[in-house]
Amino acid sequence: MRCKFCNVEVDCKTHICPLCHELVTPDEGETLSPAFPPKTAKAEKKRHTHFTATNIYLAASFIVFIVCLAVNLGLRQNTNWFLMVGAVLLYGFLTMRNTVMSNNSAWIKAFWQIVMISLILWLAQVVFDDVMTDTYWLLDLALPIVIMMSVLTLGVISCVLVKRNKALLYDTLFLSLIGFVPMIFFAFGLVHMVLFSAICAGFCAAVIVCVIIFARKEILEEMERRLHW
Repeated sequence: MRCKFCNVEVDCKTHICPLCHELVTPDEGETLSPAFPPKTAKAEKKRHTHFTATNIYLAASFIVFIVCLAVNLGLRQNTNWFLMVGAVLLYGFLTMRNTVMSNNSAWIKAFWQIVMISLILWLAQVVFDDVMTDTYWLLDLALPIVIMMSVLTLGVISCVLVKRNKALLYDTLFLSLIGFVPMIFFAFGLVHMVLFSAICAGFCAAVIVCVIIFARKEILEEMERRLHW
C-alpha cells in the first residue's frame, strides 16, 4: 500500500506511515507481511538467585560490622573505631557497584573514588580526634595526595591504552580539573597549609597542558563524538 500523504510505499502490516506518521489503509485484496516476526515461543525467564556477589558481600559486611561493634562496646574503649570499619565496608560496597560493575566513564568513577576516600579520611579525623588534635591533615595533605594519585593513575592508563580507547584521554583532562579544588579551599580558608594544594594544582595543570599538546587530535575527535559536532 502507498501513503497518500507522503507517497511512500509501505509493504508491512501497519496502520501508521513510518515516515509521516499519518493513518494508512491497505488496498482491497492486498496481503502484507507483519512488521515483526511472530513470536514462536516464550522466552524463558531467568531464574533470580539471591547468591550474587553483592548480596554475599553485604551479608559478610554486616556480620563483620556487628562483631566489631560488639568488641568496641564490650571493651568500653573511648574511641569508636567501629565507625571506621563500617565506613570501609561501605566504601567497598560502593566501589563494587559504582566502579567495578558500572558503565560510567573513567573520570566519573575516579571522581567518586576521590569523594569516598575523602569522606573516609574525614571520618577518621573525627573518630580519632583525641589522638590527632590540632591537625588538619585531611584537607591540607590527604586530599591533594588522593587527587594527584588518581590523576596519575588515570593518566598512565590513558597513555598505555590510547590507541584502543581515546576516551581515557578525555576523562583524564576532566579529572585533572579537580586538582584545583584544594586551592579553592585555601582561598576560602578551609586549608591552612598551601604547599600541598599548590603542588596538586601545578601537577594537574601540567597534566592538562601535556594532554592538550600531545593528544589534541584525539581530544577533538572525542569531543566531536560526544557533543555531536
